[in-house]
Amino acid sequence: MTIQPIGATSMALYITPNDLKEHGLTPDQLTLERALDLTQTAFRQAGVALEGALEIEAYPDSLGVLVFAHVHPPERVWFSFGELEEVLAAARALPEPRPEADLLWWEGRYWLSLPAEGRPAIARLWEFGQEEPPRCQLEARLAEHARPVLQGNALTALLSYFPI
Repeated sequence: MTIQPIGATSMALYITPNDLKEHGLTPDQLTLERALDLTQTAFRQAGVALEGALEIEAYPDSLGVLVFAHVHPPERVWFSFGELEEVLAAARALPEPRPEADLLWWEGRYWLSLPAEGRPAIARLWEFGQEEPPRCQLEARLAEHARPVLQGNALTALLSYFPI
């Protein structure tokens, strides 16, 4: 399989007939789901990190399959924390101004949502909580089942309620 970057968030992948044969497939048998699996496998083997939703277009023919992949970066990043003290420690470690964030409670954990462009804050939060990988329907599950604790300016609000 050959991967060629097209831009910052797009790539082309060529899957040869031999690559398909290794997976027990022919171009005629290839479904979009299998093409997605093969694309993810190829990227993983090449060390290409896929962060966000992956959208593909696959064009099979007798010479192989041409796949165009486009990664949609996540708009929000989610962290989970086992205890409120961990969230407070994280909030205290962030420089001013703190990023906009929502704090939720679900399945015995605190969930903190930040805009994805807040990379310096996100890098710092790894010391205190667990960054949750993008999962299918995570935001929908949290919206439906989680209880809001603080919304909008959660980190600054927490520090006003629990000063040092």
